[in-house]
Amino acid sequence: ARKLLVDAATSQLIRDQFGIAGLRMFNLLSEANPPQRLEEWQIFSICMVPPAEGREALNEMVRRAIVNWQEVPRNSSLPLVASYWLYYVDHRRLESALVWNVLQAILNLRVRFRQEMANGAALESRAGSLTKREKHMLRAGRRVEDILERSYLVLDAGLLVFKEF
Repeated sequence: ARKLLVDAATSQLIRDQFGIAGLRMFNLLSEANPPQRLEEWQIFSICMVPPAEGREALNEMVRRAIVNWQEVPRNSSLPLVASYWLYYVDHRRLESALVWNVLQAILNLRVRFRQEMANGAALESRAGSLTKREKHMLRAGRRVEDILERSYLVLDAGLLVFKEF
């Protein structure tokens, strides 16, 4: 049951952060047993992703340690540009990378929430004597705060999945 819950949370996080194309590439690299080590062009071809879109998502996944890469030299005398670069998912590192990304997102949401609260504090303090425009700004600010709070709760639940189950 834990594996199913973690897999669902992982898929949701990957899809939210990297889109459907990123999820397809992630699934390709992670679901085979043993995990696949593929070149960039193979990944794009199999997942039917345009190279520009795929490269952006794949490089961002590497930057966030969701996907790893390995250099395989064509021969020992050629420079790095003549190497093969194979992408793969290391499941031992994946969970800690996802937890780190979720914690960073929670921190960013909380900082943004505090900023939004500070922006609306002046309007909240005189809520009874606002103009029509100010009332609209206050409602918009409250809507943003609600969205940030819901996003925080969703990420908090994701964090529980990885840390408690």
